Amino acid sequence: MTRAEQAEQPRDKAVAVDYSWQTEASCRGVDAELFFPATDEEAGAAKSICETCPVRMACLAFALDRNERFGVWGGMTEKERARLSPAARESIRRQAAA
Repeated sequence: MTRAEQAEQPRDKAVAVDYSWQTEASCRGVDAELFFPATDEEAGAAKSICETCPVRMACLAFALDRNERFGVWGGMTEKERARLSPAARESIRRQAAA
């Protein structure tokens, strides 16, 4: 769907979001507190879980699409996600969609 077509969509309709990738996430069942560290230096444990996660790119794209401002998503902290270039963000979205 093009941006023009998206703009024409009624705003009162809820947009369907696919959360099915979460069932395969390595963090499933892990205490969520781990993924919301007080500092980037404390994010290592969460990032290590993300390293081998089969849905890491889907998770990261999910966070980027929603402008998630807190926590570790797809192995990146909020500061790391904020530093991504538009080209890097698009590349992540493409990889997640593949």
